[in-house]
This record gives sequence, C-alpha cells and structure tokens, in this order.
Amino acid sequence: MSLNRLKETLHACSSSSSEPRTQPRSPQHPARLPRRPPKTSLSQQLLRLEAAASSSSFFSSRPLQLPPAPRPPIEKPREDVEPPSSEDEDERKSRPIIRRCLHPPPAAALESRGPYEPLVLSLPGEHPVVQVPPSINCRLLAHQRDGVRFLYNLYRNNHGGVLGDDMGLGKTIQTIAFLSSVIGKGNGHGQSTNKGKMTGPVLILCPTSVIRNWENEFSEWAEFSVAVYHGPNRDLVLGKIENQGLEVLITSFDTFRIHDKVLCGISWELVVVDEAHRLKNEKSKLYTACLGITTQKRFGLTGTIMQNKIMELFNLFDWVVPGCLGDREHFRAYYDEPLKQGQRLSAPERFVQVADARKKHLVSILREFLLRRTKEETIGHLMLGKEDNIVFCKMSDVQKRVYRRMLQQPDIQILINKDVRCSCGSPLPQVECCKRTEPDGVIWSYLHRENPEGCSICPFCLVLPFLVKLQQISNHLELIKPNPKDELEKQKKDAELAAAVFGADIDLVGGTAKSENFMGLSDAENCGKMRALERLLSLWTGQGDKILLFSYSVRMLDILEKFLIRKGYCFSRFDGTTPMNARQSLVDEFNRSPSKQVFLISTRAGNLGVNLVSANRVVIFDPSWNPAQDLQAQDRSFRYGQRRHVTVFRLLGAGSLEELIYSRQIYKQQLSNIAVSGKIERRYFEGVQQELDPKCYFFISASNSALMAFFQSSNCRHLELQTCLEVHRWW
Repeated sequence: MSLNRLKETLHACSSSSSEPRTQPRSPQHPARLPRRPPKTSLSQQLLRLEAAASSSSFFSSRPLQLPPAPRPPIEKPREDVEPPSSEDEDERKSRPIIRRCLHPPPAAALESRGPYEPLVLSLPGEHPVVQVPPSINCRLLAHQRDGVRFLYNLYRNNHGGVLGDDMGLGKTIQTIAFLSSVIGKGNGHGQSTNKGKMTGPVLILCPTSVIRNWENEFSEWAEFSVAVYHGPNRDLVLGKIENQGLEVLITSFDTFRIHDKVLCGISWELVVVDEAHRLKNEKSKLYTACLGITTQKRFGLTGTIMQNKIMELFNLFDWVVPGCLGDREHFRAYYDEPLKQGQRLSAPERFVQVADARKKHLVSILREFLLRRTKEETIGHLMLGKEDNIVFCKMSDVQKRVYRRMLQQPDIQILINKDVRCSCGSPLPQVECCKRTEPDGVIWSYLHRENPEGCSICPFCLVLPFLVKLQQISNHLELIKPNPKDELEKQKKDAELAAAVFGADIDLVGGTAKSENFMGLSDAENCGKMRALERLLSLWTGQGDKILLFSYSVRMLDILEKFLIRKGYCFSRFDGTTPMNARQSLVDEFNRSPSKQVFLISTRAGNLGVNLVSANRVVIFDPSWNPAQDLQAQDRSFRYGQRRHVTVFRLLGAGSLEELIYSRQIYKQQLSNIAVSGKIERRYFEGVQQELDPKCYFFISASNSALMAFFQSSNCRHLELQTCLEVHRWW
C-alpha cells in the first residue's frame, strides 16, 4: 500500500462525519456551553458509550467456546450508505487493527453532561452558599452528584466516611467536586471564597502510582493550589503551607509513613485516603501514622472495602469514624464470629438466623458512613459487559513430576500427615506428639538454623514457604531456582531444594542455577500455562484484540517478556521498577498506539489507578490469595471509556494448590458480600477462617459437589482449548 493510500485509509478511520477534515466542528448549542469539558472528562467517555449503544440495535451473542471479540457497535452499516465494493472490502479486511482501535469521539462527546448551573449543597438559608461550580457540575453524572452530596453531608456534620463505589466510577472526580465546594470554588472562577472557615489545607494520601493522576485531574477540573510532598522539594512545600499559599497537598503512603511526625503536626481541614483498604491492618506503620492525623473529617476512597477478613471493616471504619462500630472485642464477638459461623455448610439453623440478624444490623450502621454503587446499577446499561473465565491449565509432564517430588519432601509430609495418629502408641496426632520437627528437611533446617529444637508453632511455620514453592511450580519451574538477588545462604538452600525436587529431570530443566538461555526460557513446552497463553494470544492478536497480561512475580514477568519477544508481539511493560514519571506515558502510548498488542504488568504495581480501556482481553497469569487484587487488575480495562466487551481469563494450574487459592477467593468474596452489602450467599464450605492460627491456610474443606455447585450457580465458565487446556473436574 502506498503512503498516500495509507494516509487516506487513516483519514477514513479517523473521521466520524462526511465533512472535510480541515473544517472545525462547531458545537450545537454554543449559548448553553460557555466552557467545554476537558478531554479527559468522564462525561465525554460516557457519551461515547451512549453513542456506540444508540448506533446498534443489538450486540453480538457470545458462543460457549472461546468467544471472538464482539464487533464495535459503531461498525454497523447504515441503511443510507451503499454497500462497499469487493475491492474496498478486501482493503478493509487487511487493516483490522486500525479499524478496531481508532475511534474518534463523536461530536456529542464534546458537549456538557448537564445544565451549566451550580450544584448547591448547603441548606436553604445557610450562608455562605456552598456549591459545586457550574463548570464542574455540568460534567458530573447523576450518581456522581449523589456522591458529592454524601461527602458534603458528612463533612457538614464534622464526620468522615467511605466512598466505596466500584473501581472506575469516578471516585477521584467526585472528591474533587466535593473539595471545590468546601474550599469555595463555587463562583466558577477559581478564587476561593470559603478560606475563612477552613482550619488548614486538604491532605490527600494515595499510592505512588496515582500521584500524577491526582495532579492531572485537579488541573483539568478546577483551579486549585496543589503541591506534591514527594521527592527533594518537600521543604519548599512546607513553606507554602506555613504561608497559607496551599489548598491541597498530595503525598504517597510511603512518604507519609516516613514523615508522619512532620505532616501530623499540620492542622488539616480534612484528609482523603485513596485506596483506603490499605488501612486494613491496625498493626501496620501506615495505620499507626494515620491515627496521628488530628482532624475528624477523614474520608476514604476504595472499590474494595473488605479484602480478606471481616475485621478489616472495623479497622477502616474505626479510623474514619472512631467508635462507630464499638470497640474491637465487641465487634469480633458480635459481628465477626457469628457471620463466619453462619456461613458454614453444616451450620445449625439458629446459627444462620443469628448471622442474618447481625448482618442486617451491621449493614444498617455502615450505611450511614458508606456509599457504595456498582457499575451494574449506574452505567451497566451503557457498557458491553465483562465475562470472567476460569481456565484450568494442564501442567506439563515434568511439572507434574516436580510437583509430586515436592509433596514427598520429609518436612512437607509432616503437614500432610498432621492428623495421623502418632506411631509411638500415643492417642494424640503425630503433630502434637513426636512429629513436630524434621531436621532432615531442607526448608525446616533453613528456617531453624538458629533454633535446632524448633519453634513454638512447628510444623506450621513451614506452611507459607511450601505454599510459595508449590505455586511457583504451578507457574514455571524456573521460579524455584535460586534468585541471585537473595542472600547467599538462601540461594544455597533454594539450590539444594531445587536439586531434590528436580531429581532425574535436572538436566531437562537446565540445572539448579538461574538460566540465561533465551530459547529455553521462552519455550512453552514445559509450562502448561504458557502453552495455554500461546494459543490464546495467537487467537486474540489475529482478531485485533489488545491484551493485559498480569503476574505477581517479577521473575515470571521476565520469562513472559522473553516469550513475547520470541513470538514477535509488540508489547509494553510496567512493574515496580518503572520510574514514576514514565508510567503514565507507557499507559498513554498503549492506549493510543494500534501496534501495541500486549501490556505486561506487575499486579502489585499496576493494579491501582491505571486506565487501560483500549484493551479488551485480560489474563491473570497467577491468582492471588487476595481476590480484591485480581478484581482490581481486571478493572484496569473494565471501566469508564471501555467500548468493547471485556473478557477475563484467570489461569490456574489444574490439580495444584491454585485450586485451593481459587476456593479461598470464593470464600472471601462471599464474606465481603455478606458483611458489606448484606447479600445472601450460598454456603459451599465447611471450614471457618480463624485469625492468629497458622493452620488457617488449610481451612477450606470443600466437597467436590460443593465446588461444582458453585460453578453451576455462578457466571464463571470453564474453557477447554483442545490440547493446551483441560477442564479440571472434581468428580
């Protein structure tokens, strides 16, 4: 194709009307819109969805097997346009990526969302009038206006609260609109009219990865005096605060934790904690530092209010509104234990009734300080949906052999046989009698190198190390080899363990040292998940899809990077080592460039505050014990601005520990739905999560029929891809 022909092609794809490209578009109602929304307006993104939805009378149905990406609604042919010629049709088929990825915003997307008038928050007769300026209010959606009212009502009553909307519903924008009213931007010209009533500036705590996003949103939505307390200019920022020349201070969790004495000495008007679920642990340094903030106007923003335990609710709300849930022991006895016991598969009816009553009581209290909306109840009718698939990947033969050898290690056998009656003749189980220690075990001897007699919780001190090793085998055999970044003694221990579990396959996997062989690391033959991924990527890239590929392990990301290079995919990478000033540019490039096919992302570094709506396929390579982290990763794509159906694939090693991890995810999600939303959840599991008990990692006792009942009653699907994947069955 010639250069001129390519330019004509791009012009055809980038135009939404028949007007010449050089002619500017004039707004339909210039008198009503003295000020246009910014390019990053969420209202603009929503209007794109509306335009896409209105241009199509139906959405393509999804087959039961691996579904192709639905055609964007904008591509439906119009009745008043002549059908394309065969030559045009051939040319159209030859450029699928450009056609699928370059969709300019319709003219309607540049218009305001609502009337150009202020959103009055103060009560009639109150002075001064507190309001959101019209330049912001005209761009808010209905649910966002409700969120602003909720935050202001708490503020007016000298309380804090939690805005717990689903990820991607605009919590940041609702907060900025709320702050515009509190600081006094109601005249719409940027001057503050409420400074006399404020006792100090506003403090915003957030993850490092979203500091730049907060800065950008403040500059787009209103004229605030904003500074970032992060890096070498901290003293200059403190000077601006002392001179009352600052309205909003943004800092990261790590910086606040280190400099908490300085920052807690400042009189803040209010504090906003983004990703407030980070306050789940009352023993963490961050939680302790946040307790030193003197203001009672404490607000939290999070889409995952509860992640692992019901007690996390108490920790969060006891910081936001101290004492609203009583003291810690009361909460544990009155809510935590009854809710967990009532969710057991064999729970007596009276336990279930008590749990139901306590659940309703807890939800009624939380409702006063918590506002939570989901995508389904706000913008679900405008989005094309999300499909969650659980893919059980058959491990390779060598992975299976290594996995079995790991289970046969003497120190892990103690855990497996912990309930077996002791061979000494005692009626006690061996874990309480003669089999608490195993000096011949590689991991046990390393953990107790300074305490040969064992520790107080032996052998359950071995649980976490073995869980890590078993999951590493499920993902890739290279991961159980020594990490050169570890201390020398740990490397020796890992090499000894690797030699024991590799056994006769040691030459096949390249020995016990870290491999530098590019061809060996990029080969999917001995990794079940990579074989599945190879087939999935081949199918999706052929359809013009864009893929997000998440993994928790940086070493696994290194292996996947070599795999993508070998296969010739154009990709970007984002992990904890990516400089903060380069992260947003990577995201923008991936969203903007049709040539970028895969985004390789660290789940810990890239699951918060990153907007990747150009992707419509998400792969979770390795599951987390914390279900919220996997959900946060999925919502990097399934959020405002997404114009395609999103399909999620979670890869699990069939027959491995990862099945237990997934079962635990189900359990935790059910507890969260019960405690936060008051939902009725079907009881699948007999075990009960116990705190302060190292055996809690094995707490789930799920029958085969119960697990299969879950899949039959949920929206998750099993997938089977010929020889690469298998549907793991429990019966």
